Amino acid sequence: MGIFRLALWLTVGAAACLMACAQDAEPNTEPTPAAPASLAAPMASPVVANPPPMIEPSSQGPVYVLAATWGMDPDAGVGFSSPNGIAVDSADNVYVTEFRGNRVQKFTSEGELVAQWGASGADDGMFRRPTGIAIDSEGNILVSESGNHRVQRFTADGEWLASWGSLGRGDGQFMSAMVIATDAESMIYVSDWGNGRIQVFGPDGVYRDAWTLQDSEAGKLNSPTGVKVDGEGAVWVVDRGNNRVLKLNRDGEVLAVLGSEGFGEGEFQVPTGIAVDRNGAVYVSEVDNHRVQIFDSAGEFLSKLTSGLLNGPHGLAFDSAGNLYVADTGHNYVRKFKPVDLPASAR
Repeated sequence: MGIFRLALWLTVGAAACLMACAQDAEPNTEPTPAAPASLAAPMASPVVANPPPMIEPSSQGPVYVLAATWGMDPDAGVGFSSPNGIAVDSADNVYVTEFRGNRVQKFTSEGELVAQWGASGADDGMFRRPTGIAIDSEGNILVSESGNHRVQRFTADGEWLASWGSLGRGDGQFMSAMVIATDAESMIYVSDWGNGRIQVFGPDGVYRDAWTLQDSEAGKLNSPTGVKVDGEGAVWVVDRGNNRVLKLNRDGEVLAVLGSEGFGEGEFQVPTGIAVDRNGAVYVSEVDNHRVQIFDSAGEFLSKLTSGLLNGPHGLAFDSAGNLYVADTGHNYVRKFKPVDLPASAR
């Protein structure tokens, strides 16, 4: 009886997986690299209706409490379909890309829906599996698409302005444009998943450079995802296929290497998103370890957000008050965490 039940469970599970993956299958005449499995079929796990505030004491790093969960209450009129990228503008508006929903939603910092745009397709203003999102120095919104292999630029209200990129391996082309970031000079950095590189563009979207690190001592990039520029101008890259994080200078030279494959502190299991807080601490989300790890600017482990609350987290972003927003992709939520000060005796 036990073997029969196990076989039945495996059969049902396989069918469910095929159905979930089929939701992202769209006609494409060109070969497309496989999307990250964590996005194509978000993992299932028990959902706590009203999770308690989450505090992770640490002797070194920041401490947070869960402040809000968006998408949990259907009556609030807010819902997500595989939320992935998150960005926050200078007015603390929060922008979220939806991998399955093929749209961008804009919220106030309190979770009130302000605007939304996009639909499934390849025309201007439409999306196919959008993943990354960033904001340039003029307040425009940049969205990278893993399905359409391009970057689109919009006003803060969703009016289409421009786009660039196509499927390929040449300069300015992509094999799944995954995550996008900008720096203080409005230079644009895009993680080119299938080509194993970071491409650099000027503020006008014109190609400038590409980094594969193939000839570096650190070794070649493998399916890079998250990318972020810190306040000092260093470019942080999540080298997902190698389960590590790299710190680069503006010329693409390696300054530091963080982590290796594993489950312990300072180790990674499918890292994906990255953000840097106002103090220079680096935050990395992990799909398979269901957590966010926190490091100092030199790459030393400080603390982590875990407690079984997150399920396959991806995008990370901060607002001006230091609140941390996490795309809890597997649960179809956005989590907002508030920093708290604890006395040393409570850490």
